[in-house]
Amino acid sequence: MWQYRQAFKTLIDLTNTKLSTVAFSLGYDISYISKWNSGRKLPSSKNIYTINRKLSSLFAKVIIEEDKVDDFFTAFKINNTDVLKNDSRKGLEVLIYKLLNEAYMDSNQDLPMETISNTNFIFKNSSIDKDLREALEKIIGKKKKVDIWATFDINSHFAQVLMQIGKNLNKDVEFNLHLLCMKKNLDKLDILKKITDNSGINIELYEDPGIGYDIILIRETAYLILRQEEDFSLLTHGEELDTLFEISSYIMELFKGLNKVIALSQSEELAKSNYRKYFYSDNEFLFLSNYGFEFLLPNPIIDRIINEIDKDKDFKKKEVQGIKLLWEELFADAEINFLATRTGLLKYFETGEIFYCSLRAKLSTEEIQAHLNNIISVMKKNKNINFYIIKDNRPLQAMGLDKFNFFINENNMFFKKINGDGDLTSTSIVTDVKIHNKIHRSLEEIMDSDFSQKYEVDDLEKLFHKYVHVFKKMSHKA
Repeated sequence: MWQYRQAFKTLIDLTNTKLSTVAFSLGYDISYISKWNSGRKLPSSKNIYTINRKLSSLFAKVIIEEDKVDDFFTAFKINNTDVLKNDSRKGLEVLIYKLLNEAYMDSNQDLPMETISNTNFIFKNSSIDKDLREALEKIIGKKKKVDIWATFDINSHFAQVLMQIGKNLNKDVEFNLHLLCMKKNLDKLDILKKITDNSGINIELYEDPGIGYDIILIRETAYLILRQEEDFSLLTHGEELDTLFEISSYIMELFKGLNKVIALSQSEELAKSNYRKYFYSDNEFLFLSNYGFEFLLPNPIIDRIINEIDKDKDFKKKEVQGIKLLWEELFADAEINFLATRTGLLKYFETGEIFYCSLRAKLSTEEIQAHLNNIISVMKKNKNINFYIIKDNRPLQAMGLDKFNFFINENNMFFKKINGDGDLTSTSIVTDVKIHNKIHRSLEEIMDSDFSQKYEVDDLEKLFHKYVHVFKKMSHKA
């Protein structure tokens, strides 16, 4: 058996990690770390599992990055490498964590024989909702990013508990929630309504193949296993690294094999892919704008937006330049239906705020005027462009379509979700045909209903002139 000092020092030497780096990682004074390294003192038994967990993460990262996995197995005389098959870094973390725990147990004679368990088991003759909420709130704590994978339906009771937790988090917390959706519900808009009602949460959906158990995985943090029967309820949750690793491997492999219904894509991921280029290779489109109106911007305004992109966001600059060229060709002859809400347009005229691709931009009064002039100019050249203004938002609200900017062609669809603060969240790509067709049909029905009005180019020009004149007068008075 390894002594703690011996295991700790071997890992330090193997990874060439400075004691000051360990001290910073753990939040300890370097004098404590020096004593652990020399064997003069052991870490506190009260905090040993937290310490070993942080150390295992630190050492595993370096070993993987410096390609020293074989050296690690040789140094500690470990033969079984199966744990590294699915996720080598996480598997290595588990090995180091267990190794350090066992070494500590062997070194500290004062430590009770039974180890402190991080697993909690709750049995109730009634609902476990309160216990579940308390456990989740404690586990999530003050995290800035939460990534949850759950094996139950978006319409389920437990999903509502998770979404309520997400609603109560601070607005600066990134909350990603991966849920299932039953096949029979894929063409129902109440799914979209749930996503809309929880606009602060990034929800990704997978088709439910009929999984009959309820597991919540808080990625890299904790697991919760639930069971609710008619006359009793069970909740098991824990954070111990080896069990968490096993459950994580199982859940991630499970979701990998499921059909995605609505996929999340971060702005950088989307910008570096060819998705938008592929999307705009079609020739018929329907666009719904609930926030601003990013289309048909004059080139000087686009160039100004590009020039203001931070140097470390070069991927965005390349994306916008590519989209600019694509849109020039697209708007020349494509068949396009633009839908914009009256409230969204008025807000744009008032604030000048838009999202161009994944960039937030603010246009001046003069730029708004130039934008509107360009819309009219392009529409006069391309008679296949139609412009509809939705006068009443209630149909959109009833369907859950009122907080998204939708981009739709015959085969593809994505939407940009704007949260309550006017910030852009992850882009959602609709990959399920049923949902795609349902949303497409619903928007076409609204477009052709009494709730919206189609404007010919001359009437639209008069309307724009009227609105701009009003907002100019308001700005001068202010």
